[in-house]
Amino acid sequence: MLARDHVAVLMSTIGMRLSRGAMAYYRAAWNISTVEWRLLMTLNSIESLNVSELSDAADVDKAAASRSLALLQERKLVSVEQTRSRGRAAIAKLTAEGRKFTAKLAQVSREREARLFKDFAAADKDRLNALLHQLSQALDGADWDH
Repeated sequence: MLARDHVAVLMSTIGMRLSRGAMAYYRAAWNISTVEWRLLMTLNSIESLNVSELSDAADVDKAAASRSLALLQERKLVSVEQTRSRGRAAIAKLTAEGRKFTAKLAQVSREREARLFKDFAAADKDRLNALLHQLSQALDGADWDH
């Protein structure tokens, strides 16, 4: 009922449903959290980043990123090396095993998205994507204190 009258409620509800489904799937099938998934996908598209830049790029909390990177490092999917040239910054990157794992993960992610949009015309999916990016940019500049 609320979702019919309030776009923000509809968006939030859809987001929660997508998040819950993804969380359950990636934990059960791949033994990773959604934070770990986001970090892996980000490192897959950018060769290496310091932990702070990675958490920003993946849009996850820095503490959660650090914890998840430690777990991914234990699984030998990422390497995290301290740098001398950038102070205390640690640089994260995928290992060879991590690149293979992430390639499979990316393929499955594309398949899941294709199933979600199977009944959408390509133009409708493109338009939805453009509108969601526009909404995301509006949120960046919005004043939510009032």
